[in-house]
Amino acid sequence: MGLSGAVEWWDEWQLRILVLGSLFVQYMLFFSSMVRRCALPSWLRLFIWLAYLGGDALAIYALATLFNRHKEQQERLAAGLEVLWAPVLLIHLGGQHMMTAYSIEDNELWMRNTVTVVSQVVVALYVFCKSWSGSGGEKRLLQAAILLFVVGILRSIQKPWALRSASISNMVAAFSMSTRKDQTITSCWKAICGCTLEWYFAGSKTKEEAQERDIPLEEFVQEAIKNLPELASGEKQAEILGNPSLNVNVYRSLVDISPPYSSRIKSLQLSMGLDYQHANMISTNILNQMFFLLYTKLFVVIGMDVCCLFLCLPFLTLASAILFSTNHKYHDYKATDVKVTSILFWCTALLDFLSVFLGPCIIAIASPDNVPQYNLLSFCARKKRPTVLMKLAALVFCKEYVNMHCYTEHAPKPSLLQVTELVHGYVRDGWKGYIHDDASYRRFNSRRGQWALRHRRHLRWSLNMSFDRSILIWHIATDLCFHHQSATPLGQACAVRSRVISNYMAYLLFLRREMLMPGSRIGTFTVAYEDVELLLGGEHALDDETGLAHGILLWAQAPQPPLLDDANMVGSLVPMACKLAKSLMELREVERWEVIQGVWVEMLCYSAGRCRGYLHAKNMGEGMEPLSHVWLLLSIMGMETFADRFQKPEPSEGQDDGERQSP
Repeated sequence: MGLSGAVEWWDEWQLRILVLGSLFVQYMLFFSSMVRRCALPSWLRLFIWLAYLGGDALAIYALATLFNRHKEQQERLAAGLEVLWAPVLLIHLGGQHMMTAYSIEDNELWMRNTVTVVSQVVVALYVFCKSWSGSGGEKRLLQAAILLFVVGILRSIQKPWALRSASISNMVAAFSMSTRKDQTITSCWKAICGCTLEWYFAGSKTKEEAQERDIPLEEFVQEAIKNLPELASGEKQAEILGNPSLNVNVYRSLVDISPPYSSRIKSLQLSMGLDYQHANMISTNILNQMFFLLYTKLFVVIGMDVCCLFLCLPFLTLASAILFSTNHKYHDYKATDVKVTSILFWCTALLDFLSVFLGPCIIAIASPDNVPQYNLLSFCARKKRPTVLMKLAALVFCKEYVNMHCYTEHAPKPSLLQVTELVHGYVRDGWKGYIHDDASYRRFNSRRGQWALRHRRHLRWSLNMSFDRSILIWHIATDLCFHHQSATPLGQACAVRSRVISNYMAYLLFLRREMLMPGSRIGTFTVAYEDVELLLGGEHALDDETGLAHGILLWAQAPQPPLLDDANMVGSLVPMACKLAKSLMELREVERWEVIQGVWVEMLCYSAGRCRGYLHAKNMGEGMEPLSHVWLLLSIMGMETFADRFQKPEPSEGQDDGERQSP
């Protein structure tokens, strides 16, 4: 086949390939939506992202090709079937119900998406009307086309509608108006979302809560302490799980609006009656609801009328497929076009049924509860002895990117529940044994290890520095203690939990540093790696995590460790971590790991409380971030939110108990 033959073949098959390719991408997006929140390799996420972007582009390009072919060949025999592909492409343009947005930024582009949808609907209708009026098409095909156009137009409208509903700017506007009467709130939100979403404002139905009668922090603390419940019975905890009062303030925190203290008391009293298993369940459920609101179309069809229409659309698509299949007058059309049209109709109908009736079940299929792990010593080991993937990446000058993104591990599934248990117990102990006034409440929310070291003030120096440096020092020290220990069963469980949190905090510093703390620097990771290289040099053939830890321990245990007092090493991270590890190893094993675990739990809560709600929302698109679990748990248990630190007045000065954080 020569060049001219290839051009003729492409001219004939171009539109068929485009529409079938668009259908394939939609199926890919559907199955991707079911696993997008799981722990996926970076290369697979790249393909999902490209499919999300390419789905709209392919449908638009196919519609443009159909429009151009109509202009060039008004009297084509196959025009009657090709124009039936236009409404199918509109359905594809509407995207998948469970992947309306890939990232949080997509929601803010709803106006651009609206313009695209309107223009493509006009093009599709124009081509169909012009082509069909001159083609003498069959009545049954016309009926199938009309049904598909109804589905296509509604489906394509749903996407910008859902994007607008989930945009942060619209959510802020809706919650900002919640100081008015409840009727005004509901009407406003109905105008934005098309439904009442009553559970959004559940707990704000009373006049007092609707008017947002706030109280001072001191009154909130005293009221909370006075009415702290014990753990509820199993049946009572099940009732608490369905109480909507636990939701309302969380959604305010999502858009960084400080909830009034008066409305937090009830949610605090409810959450304090939960054990850590039920607390983990409710945080998972609320995070799933947040994900559905921000990244899917489900919340634009909450209203009964819209929901009924939403459920009817797949049946309209099925009806159009049946109408097409029962029409037997195809002798005027090419057999290839008949087959392509049949594939498009039936596969689109099947996809519609899968999307509508299986989509909501994704919550049960893809609710990951693992904890991402990243380790400095493993990072150093790959530098010293590159893997095959690292060597290949070096050839295309992306070695650093691969080392950063392709070697994230995940702790076993029970790890997240164990972290929840630690955080839940920490907050309960704080309310019951430490918080007694507004000043102690603020100090409790500002801990980042001080309380765990209250009896070991000689270790406080490890916290009197920037948070990112403290994280790395304790991360390295935890690894050194872990590889040094001769663990007993009692100490081992505590050690494993401590190391899970340690590696997760290192993961945040290296890959999610904006969530760890504003101003966190990835350069501290590079500095620590250079410290390891400088300490060990080329004298040790250490090419794995354990070997590097032993090498650093040997260096630290020398009578006079080289370079420790060198002026060039003053303030370096690894020598400081060795100093901390030496002090920790002087403690009994169980005591040592209790101290390390306590510090990590405080650091985790400190980081979660200082992460913007927007960042939690942003990272929900790729899965359930454990830090978001902690943030949510702290929120429903009455702890200070990110917005509180800027919107609420400072508490009165209380008696300093010696635990006040160093500047």
